[in-house]
Amino acid sequence: MEFLIKVSSPTQYFWYRTTLQISEDINYPETFNYKVALALIIAWILVYMCMIKGIASSGKVVYVTATFPYIVLVIFFFRGITLKGMSDGLIHLFTPKWHKILDPVVWLEAGTQIFFSLGLAFGGLIAFSSYNPVDNNCYRDAIMVSMTNCLTSMFAGIVVFSIIGFKATMVYENCLKLRNDTLLDVFGSSYKSIVFPEAGQNFSVDINGNLTNFVMPNLPECDLQKELDNTASGTGLAFIIFTEAINQFPGAQFWSVLFFLMLFTLGIDSQFGTLEGVVTSIVDMKLFPNLRKEYLTGGICLVCCLLSMLFAHGAGSYIFLLFDMYSGNFPLLIIAFCECVGIAYVYGVKRFADDIELMTGQRPGIYWMVCWKYLSPLAMLSILISSFAELAMEGSGYDAWISSEGDTVRKPWPIWAVLLVLVLVLASVLWIPGLAICRYFGIQIIDDEERAWFPAEDLRDFHGIEPRPVSTIETLLFCTRPDGTEGCCWPGCCETDDEE
Repeated sequence: MEFLIKVSSPTQYFWYRTTLQISEDINYPETFNYKVALALIIAWILVYMCMIKGIASSGKVVYVTATFPYIVLVIFFFRGITLKGMSDGLIHLFTPKWHKILDPVVWLEAGTQIFFSLGLAFGGLIAFSSYNPVDNNCYRDAIMVSMTNCLTSMFAGIVVFSIIGFKATMVYENCLKLRNDTLLDVFGSSYKSIVFPEAGQNFSVDINGNLTNFVMPNLPECDLQKELDNTASGTGLAFIIFTEAINQFPGAQFWSVLFFLMLFTLGIDSQFGTLEGVVTSIVDMKLFPNLRKEYLTGGICLVCCLLSMLFAHGAGSYIFLLFDMYSGNFPLLIIAFCECVGIAYVYGVKRFADDIELMTGQRPGIYWMVCWKYLSPLAMLSILISSFAELAMEGSGYDAWISSEGDTVRKPWPIWAVLLVLVLVLASVLWIPGLAICRYFGIQIIDDEERAWFPAEDLRDFHGIEPRPVSTIETLLFCTRPDGTEGCCWPGCCETDDEE
């Protein structure tokens, strides 16, 4: 154990060997982790208790879970800007690396981060918005939520990198001290004027008039930029990098409690939205019409809790990484792409803009309509194609912790893991073409003949909306016909449609 702690940091050792009890290969789980299993059970019980009455109960809890992280972030911000090395961390954050622009994985991870933080394509936004009044200003809400999310991400980035800068500076200074102490012990105080060769080479040094032969010792490499680059993402950032930095704070226990309470509230708050999206969808589709909502929520929580036991063993961290990498990025982008195509090319951007105008009294600008019709689908399709191409050419793998080396080693995913990835992705997206095919052939899956109530005439009178002719720019950009319908936009298509 003593050797391992010297090779890896104490935080790494505790995280991998004590907390996760991690195995060295995804194929060999080794032990069942009862501590992680108990934590998952408690977490799902708490989620159920908060969600038992649906939006009525979770809405009250959100007042705490949504505001507490901001309070902690502000506290960490003022602590972070007083730390030594803070400026190095912020410079590292805001210094662009232009070669990364061409890396499709960067765009995929950036898109996934936005989807996660905004809750896009999960169904949670649609579920919660269904509780709003029909004349709710969704345009204002969308702008406010997007701006708040962007500013929060930037603020959190400043907090994290100020502390990462402090941690990197401490490691760098300790490395320099160890290096200088080693040179002082070997060469004495005259080492500052000596030009040293590579490690392992023989050389002679004049010390106090005596020519002495030395073998150049191995010295630690001290590089601040390398320490700043040696950051992590996901669990590695939260439980290793950030934790190592907090351990060096005065009163580290207080800061640790604050930090992990923030993580807990963020996690449980995110789970509310995801679970509410599932529960509301099942209720609206009347899959279990005679089942009370409390029992339905409890059943879903129980199933999810049982599934989470997949992560409560030695290889659970690798399986969690598999789920995190593939069940939350490609499916979300594919679902969001289909949503954009459905709105822009099936329902029609003009009809969608008309609906928003009826609800808010304000018509969306041309910019938003161009985004819905062209920019957003094209961006998502480009990210998907380039990401799939890079994945096919370079492959994928996971970082396995090797206890004898005290470090991680890159390993490829086994065949069964690749098959599991295909199941995760296809299980999320096959419903879209499947239901479309069933509808095309008249096969009824869900009874949805009852049309939703929408007081179009009342809203039109309330906002004073008059019928408006199709503008020239709408005809040019979207091939909108005079009757309001939309045609295809390749050359000659609109004229043919009009003649017919």
